[in-house]
Amino acid sequence: MEQLREDVTCSICWDVLSDPVSIIEYQGWKGPQECGHNFCRGCLSTHWSQISAQGHRCPECRDPCSGDRMIPDTSVKNRAEKITKPLQEETESQGPGAQREPGRPVQLVRLDEEENLILDEEALSRCLEQGGVGDAPVCLVSIIGEQRRGKSFLLNYLLRQLRSPDARDGSWMGREDEPLEGFEWRADEERVTNGVWAWSQPFWVPAKAGKVAVLLVDTEGSMGIESNKETSIKLSAFSMLLSSYQILNTGCRVKDPDLEYLEMFVQVAEVVGEAYGLEPIQHLDLLVRDWSSSRVLGAQGGEQHLRHVRQKLEARSPCKHPKALEVLKRRSSCCYLMPFPGERIAMGSEGRLRDMGEKFRKSLRDYVTALVSTAGQHVRRDRHWEVLTGTQLAAKIKNLSDVMKKHRSGFSSPCQMANTFHNQRVLDRARADHAVFLKEKDGGSRNVVACLKVRPGKMAELFAERRGQLLGRCWTDMREPAPEKEAQLTGLEEELTREAETFLESYGKRFKKFVTAVGVGAGAVALATVGGVAGAGIAAAAMGAEAAVVLSVSGAAGIGVGAGAVAGGCVGGGVGMGVGGKITQKDKKRAKAAAGQREEGDGTVEVSDTAPLI
Repeated sequence: MEQLREDVTCSICWDVLSDPVSIIEYQGWKGPQECGHNFCRGCLSTHWSQISAQGHRCPECRDPCSGDRMIPDTSVKNRAEKITKPLQEETESQGPGAQREPGRPVQLVRLDEEENLILDEEALSRCLEQGGVGDAPVCLVSIIGEQRRGKSFLLNYLLRQLRSPDARDGSWMGREDEPLEGFEWRADEERVTNGVWAWSQPFWVPAKAGKVAVLLVDTEGSMGIESNKETSIKLSAFSMLLSSYQILNTGCRVKDPDLEYLEMFVQVAEVVGEAYGLEPIQHLDLLVRDWSSSRVLGAQGGEQHLRHVRQKLEARSPCKHPKALEVLKRRSSCCYLMPFPGERIAMGSEGRLRDMGEKFRKSLRDYVTALVSTAGQHVRRDRHWEVLTGTQLAAKIKNLSDVMKKHRSGFSSPCQMANTFHNQRVLDRARADHAVFLKEKDGGSRNVVACLKVRPGKMAELFAERRGQLLGRCWTDMREPAPEKEAQLTGLEEELTREAETFLESYGKRFKKFVTAVGVGAGAVALATVGGVAGAGIAAAAMGAEAAVVLSVSGAAGIGVGAGAVAGGCVGGGVGMGVGGKITQKDKKRAKAAAGQREEGDGTVEVSDTAPLI
């Protein structure tokens, strides 16, 4: 049944297909054909109307489609009814007004047995790259903070508001006796959320430039007795980099441990964000729960409390939490105070409205309403403040995940974690620069004249020189302390050396091929029949001379002189012998120098490797 449900699920609404249709894809001279993807008719029409500026494209494969051809799919409809009919019967048995909840929570990041972070790239793609989100701006609302402080509870009320965008006067909050559903939660001391979760269904809200896809992200609680500090930092930093609207959930008041964790989160998020082109914190809400220190609540009380926190941090010199203070002083940082929700909610309620205290209900309603009304203004951006689409953000997060896989453990402090991410970025930049250098040399050497100007021995020297420059730059740019720094550079050196050796092997073959062609051609043109064989002597001598660098000096010299002497002496009147011998003598000297056999002050004249062979 689960497989059947996946086959008949609309990738726009993430619900069972309703009035399923197939769309037509342009195929040039072949004529229109179906691309094989199905959607609800209503979802597809709404999706195309929201992003009409980009033309009609399949929301799943994003290929151009015909906007006026939606073909009803009877086969898919019949399969969908096998799912919906039992659910409809169940809904009818619950009474009028009952509705099935579309969408579901999906886990983006899980922890393995050693508490290493593992990203589910398929789940990330489903959330950020399908259902039209891939081509649209996105707003990700994420919540982090103390465990057992109602983070998932809050997100579930955000779900209710987003599902009822036109509801007024708080009617979106639901019925008085309606249990709270969505992200898993419960009111007790045990941890419920593990890793990072997201709601599978995007919610579309209006914005100045069109529609924005809003997604909700829930993160495992931190600062608990059983919480691993390193894991909490990585999870929270990951959540910060993913989100564009960050909520830091805390209890009673903003305390020193809250600021300490915020300091660590920001430190890691800033370094990693800089490396991967992500703005670490675009908007921050300090959401204080169970507030009882004054009668003033909501945004007004939050403004007063935030001012008090900043003054306390500024009064101490040096500042104990400078990164946290810097963030809290931004105009994009706010604070909101919520009172105690009531005994029934705190002691195990199912989140029903009737169990809430009146002041808490009003604070919850006002906060959620204000957040959703401004969500379209908080789209995810990069460090240059350019808007990111779902696909672009997913690509950056996947790159970040690759670094997490390489450095799964061993972060003894936020500083070390930040250094590790920074060092990895330095190494990646060196790899990229080496790839550009290799591509440049490969492209230039495909020209005969350019290739013959740089012999394989000289090319090897150029690669060794560039490799040394890159390693030296890495050593300077990599941050301390980094215990694995030397080992990382050794690994990088071996990696770059392997790439260079692979290229030099093919380059040597290409060089000798050009030498043979030019040598024979030159002999044929200059000396006619006899000179052609002399040219062969030149070619043979050149090949033998190059062998002197790679193999042995004396043996290769014999090959060059012998080939030139025999071919040239017998047929070419000594021409091949003379030229071949000259080439061999030059390379004989270079080979001795490369092998370390040249003595200083021996009076020999250095022969340029850039001099043409002929």
